[in-house]
Amino acid sequence: MGGFRRFIIRTADVLMLVLVVLITLASAISMGGSLQMTLGGIYGVLGFILGAVLGFIGAAIVAAYFFLLAEIAENTRRP
Repeated sequence: MGGFRRFIIRTADVLMLVLVVLITLASAISMGGSLQMTLGGIYGVLGFILGAVLGFIGAAIVAAYFFLLAEIAENTRRP
């Protein structure tokens, strides 16, 4: 049973990393498109970069919380 639980935790870890990448990309595209439509010019690129940074920070905070809980769960199960 321990092997299956480890498999589930590792799968959740990998999916969380994929989620960080997807949130970062979605935030960058969304903010870049929004600033491009409202202000035009170079602001689309600036919005893309700013959106990527803010999206990564938000996703990293969520991932850190998840990894903290996963580590606590792993440490409480050790004999």
